[in-house]
Amino acid sequence: MNVQMICDHNCKILSINAKFGGAAHDSFIWENSNVNNYIQSLHRRNEIVWLLGDSGYPQRPWLMTPYLNPTPNSIEETFNAAHTSARVVIENTFGRLKNRWRCVHRDRTLHYRPEKCSQIIIACSVLHNIALKYNVPDPEEICEQDQEFHREEVVLEDGGASDLLMGRALRDQLARRLASRRS
Repeated sequence: MNVQMICDHNCKILSINAKFGGAAHDSFIWENSNVNNYIQSLHRRNEIVWLLGDSGYPQRPWLMTPYLNPTPNSIEETFNAAHTSARVVIENTFGRLKNRWRCVHRDRTLHYRPEKCSQIIIACSVLHNIALKYNVPDPEEICEQDQEFHREEVVLEDGGASDLLMGRALRDQLARRLASRRS
């Protein structure tokens, strides 16, 4: 299964989409998600909201992705460092979920139909949020987290060019603001 998840800074899962098979690309799942439509509607109403995605997602004004191959000591590299630092929360969330419910760890296989696997993943996510709410400690052993920061950037053909350019311009503006605050 390829699972799209959104969490907050406390590892609380805000959205989960577990209905696509492992062959589905992250950008395809995103483009076909209700969250994408919702975030775009906020953007159209001039609300400033951003989700952070890795480079497997297309850069958009509402979806910030890292720069590919930034020059050392550049504002782009500074942006990427801040982006990576913020995105580590989702990686930790995946790790905590896999650690608490070993059935969703990639070394384990759920021997059910995809629909049932999706239900199990969603149930584990709900239980994760309940455990957070009631301060149930994580199990001692921590599993490795999937690091996917270096994927190729995806550019979608269907009218996304202006959103891509606007997203890149906004990311450049954010990078300059970050660099000016650090100097």
